[in-house]
Amino acid sequence: MKKAVALLLMTASMVVGAADIGGVKLEDNLKVGGSDLQLNGGGVRVKFGIAKVYVGALYTAQKTADANAVISATTPRRMQISLLRDVAAEDLHSSFIDGLEDNTSSAEFAGFKPRIQEMNAIFQSVKEVKKGDVIALDFIPGKGTQITVRGQVKDVIAGDDFARALLKIWLGGKPASSDLKKGLLGSK
Repeated sequence: MKKAVALLLMTASMVVGAADIGGVKLEDNLKVGGSDLQLNGGGVRVKFGIAKVYVGALYTAQKTADANAVISATTPRRMQISLLRDVAAEDLHSSFIDGLEDNTSSAEFAGFKPRIQEMNAIFQSVKEVKKGDVIALDFIPGKGTQITVRGQVKDVIAGDDFARALLKIWLGGKPASSDLKKGLLGSK
């Protein structure tokens, strides 16, 4: 009986721990585009080996460790970024641009320039994201990428192709962080 109780407590603490990453409490489930999503995984984005910048959390319709399945899914997905420090919105946008450029061909990247400019306008209007702020990128098939900052919807950038390209920032062949990619895919 004691072993069963100990096992139950250990399992419960592992489930609770999964929803708390880097000191950020994450929802286990949420809705995007009318669909129920679950926390697929998450991790901390570390820059220069020491600076903890944000907690990234990936929400999907079904848990998977397959990056390509998430990128090409025909169901809604969310990439959520919870800031662990103050960051100039322009710097965050620049890191998105670098990630896009690293994970798309030159022709694809050139084709995305008008939508990159739309995204830039959103980040310029935000100016700065502060510790504790949350940015949600909701990928809604047939609609595009809805960007929400601090709970306020900023805009929707059209195109499933752009949504897939944005997901590659974290899940592509040259992700922002391989450790974060592993965490997002639940394999860390």
